[in-house]
Amino acid sequence: MDDDHLDDHSERWQIGQFAELVGLSIPQLRRYDRLRLLEPDGREVQSGYRYYTRGQTGAARAIALLRSLDMPIADVRRILAGTSEAQRRQLFREHRARLEARLDEVRRLLEAVDALTQEDDPMTVDAPTDLTTWLHLMPRLPVTDIDRSVAYYQQALGFRLAWRTTDGSLAALASGEIEMLLLIPWTGDSPPPQSAYVYVEDPDTLCAEYQQAGADIVDPVASRPYGMRDFVVRDPDGHRFTLGRGEQRLREVAERYGLTAETIAVNPPWLQPRGRS
Repeated sequence: MDDDHLDDHSERWQIGQFAELVGLSIPQLRRYDRLRLLEPDGREVQSGYRYYTRGQTGAARAIALLRSLDMPIADVRRILAGTSEAQRRQLFREHRARLEARLDEVRRLLEAVDALTQEDDPMTVDAPTDLTTWLHLMPRLPVTDIDRSVAYYQQALGFRLAWRTTDGSLAALASGEIEMLLLIPWTGDSPPPQSAYVYVEDPDTLCAEYQQAGADIVDPVASRPYGMRDFVVRDPDGHRFTLGRGEQRLREVAERYGLTAETIAVNPPWLQPRGRS
């Protein structure tokens, strides 16, 4: 019997059936359980299977809708906890400001591309013309236990499993619409640690969510002398990712919408790091 078995009670579903009913995936429901955003109504004593009730479908569908709009979990939690109409409108205005910041960045890139296409000879003489540009970058991470690493990236960091070979020799993990990591088996001693910088929309909230989910945060979120606000997370094999964004951009967006930078990059007080054994 697996975790998505339908319970005999018509008003109670185990996780797989409930996921299909409300438009969320099983990994999403498990993650929202860990974050205490949407906890199961109960668990079966012997099997430990989660089950949900009809009264939870409204909240689950609201979460699915708000997350489809890329609204931060901190704001989703506030809406579910109960807000006035004015408070909800303010949360949506702040979220729109974040989306506008992304749109502005894309517009600048489009303008740069347009400028190149309007020039008679946009490419320099030294630039190669017979090779295509790089379209996608997928880091290859050597790991000592692929099953353990896949579970960590899914459960602690919120990745999804993009694909995996049937023999278990390769596994690709994705975040958003980008395949980011290709896990390859490593034998012998611990693999050499790798590191990468990842640009994210809201490092404060993401760091808090990762802490709550049990991720290994080796350097908490902070403003750095080099103009970034970021934090560092480590996986079971010692690979490190620094996740952050530039503070100047946050200030520009805040000033444009009459907000404070703290409003856009929040460190929610309700989210406390989970203790580790």
